[in-house]
Amino acid sequence: MPEIVSQKAKAIKPSPTMAMHAKASDMIARGIDVINFGVGEPDFNTPDYIKNAGIQAIRDNFTHYTAAAGMPELRQAIAQKLQRENDLTYSPDDILVSPGAKASITTILAAICDPGDEVLIPAPYWVSYPAQAALADGLPVYLPTDESTAFKITAEQLSKVVGSLQKPKVLILNSPNNPTGAVYTKSDL
Repeated sequence: MPEIVSQKAKAIKPSPTMAMHAKASDMIARGIDVINFGVGEPDFNTPDYIKNAGIQAIRDNFTHYTAAAGMPELRQAIAQKLQRENDLTYSPDDILVSPGAKASITTILAAICDPGDEVLIPAPYWVSYPAQAALADGLPVYLPTDESTAFKITAEQLSKVVGSLQKPKVLILNSPNNPTGAVYTKSDL
């Protein structure tokens, strides 16, 4: 039988987050008092008003595909929220609704990376970034950070690294950073 799974998918290592979650869950099941920092799972049930809204949506037959970018009404509401609460002006056409950051980042990298493109990742980093880059045929390039720069990359560091690379394509920059909590200011950017 031919191989179905690609070699690059086979090269992806199991998620350290899920491994930590499984270990903590096992310890909890054995009665050990543990705070599980594995998966970012809420420690409360979905509120009743949200459950009821989901049930009502099913009763109203709101069970069909929506626009690929997200429902126009939702994208409009997001644009209004960004303007009202964040003083950011975006058109609903500039907004894409997705099931989460992991899916969005994976899709974006797949859309913009060609084989061998370098994906710059400040370290420490969220554990999924290297695998996401590899699945998109990108090459992860790590930019070390430490306490001396408040765990942020500097413009000088970025310029030096980019100048030394063959095919720099993407800089993954999240703020606040996961896992360090570093926040980039406007002047940093």
